[in-house]
Amino acid sequence: MMKVVEHPVGSILGEEELEAIRRVLASGQSLAGAGTEFEDEFRQYCGAKHAVALSSCTAALHLAAQVLRLGPDDEVVCTPLTFWATVIALVGRGVHIRFADIDPDTLNIDPATIEAQITPRTRAIYLVHLGGNPADMDPIREIAQAHDIAVVEDCAHAAGSEYKGQKIGNGDLCCFAFSSLKNMVTLGEGGMLTTNNEQWASEAAALRGFLLIGETTTHPTVQFGPYTKPDFLLSDHSGNSWETDWVRIEEAGTNYRMSRPQAEVGRVQLRKLDSFNAVRERIAQRFNEAVASIPGLRPLKILDGCKSSWHLYTCFVEPDSGVDRNALIRYMQEVHGVQIILRYWPLHLNPALRMAGHDFGECPVCEKVWFEQQFSLPICPTMEDWEVDAAIEALAEGMNKFCK
Repeated sequence: MMKVVEHPVGSILGEEELEAIRRVLASGQSLAGAGTEFEDEFRQYCGAKHAVALSSCTAALHLAAQVLRLGPDDEVVCTPLTFWATVIALVGRGVHIRFADIDPDTLNIDPATIEAQITPRTRAIYLVHLGGNPADMDPIREIAQAHDIAVVEDCAHAAGSEYKGQKIGNGDLCCFAFSSLKNMVTLGEGGMLTTNNEQWASEAAALRGFLLIGETTTHPTVQFGPYTKPDFLLSDHSGNSWETDWVRIEEAGTNYRMSRPQAEVGRVQLRKLDSFNAVRERIAQRFNEAVASIPGLRPLKILDGCKSSWHLYTCFVEPDSGVDRNALIRYMQEVHGVQIILRYWPLHLNPALRMAGHDFGECPVCEKVWFEQQFSLPICPTMEDWEVDAAIEALAEGMNKFCK
């Protein structure tokens, strides 16, 4: 009988999360003060100076582009192997993207390929810690500092990951996700922007709540025509309209706020994050042992001194094994019921990026690894031993069947 091993939800919700929601509902304050405690606890966890709670990681990435004032005259260097959300704000703002290539063993951006993509128009380096595996930040930061550009980290997979003993999230602009498949969750959607730059944090906080960023001056009077500002407290939705005139608007905000029930659940989940990740690590180690024992496979490389959150478990079919990666995936899915997902389609081959002039051959390492070698096994903290065993059995049988 075919066993079914799928990619279920990424975290575990229980009575503590329900009690947190009950407290919020009993208070009658679903939004007021939302996220303040969560922000403070999350920034401390990451070792960052500032944190801004948001509706999603995509919102954080949008705000990163806004606080950097990225536009059509600007370029960024980006990894080609990441989810579309990493660059959607850049595409929408007309920013030109130049793709570096990836390290074939870690799947993260290869620092050795970044410098060649930097021009006088380059404003930032965009990277992802793919699957929770930390990118090699020291050389990347050295390059960024040498060219006076920012580093934007897509940390959607990396809550709890560590680079040389430091939690991921202590950098220029770091964007986290708490959606339903992530290692910690906030009721379906949610995100966080962490930064060590006070101005960027202040602007991001303003922009998430409809405000504008730019230059203002004082309105000459507190009067419009015959109408004068009331001398008593009047809730008139005027904001600072009586006292302020805009000289220049640089960025316009929208509603990227996190609700209070989400934030309170996030606080509970944050306390559990390390234990959730420890379960993922135990599963990953079992997979690593199996992969190392099966000819024709190799595991993902984790850099020395680093710790993955194991949001994904990725391994590779060796080029000289003679195994057709797609045939292996089909066998595991159709015969054994083990769900396999290829993350992620190379960005430079996305139709929107091809329209901008990108094409096949631009990132040869990424292309070869994605089309021929990499695949991800199911992993989450709710996996039972039989599911891990079933995935390993399917993998071993598939490799034995197709290995030449």
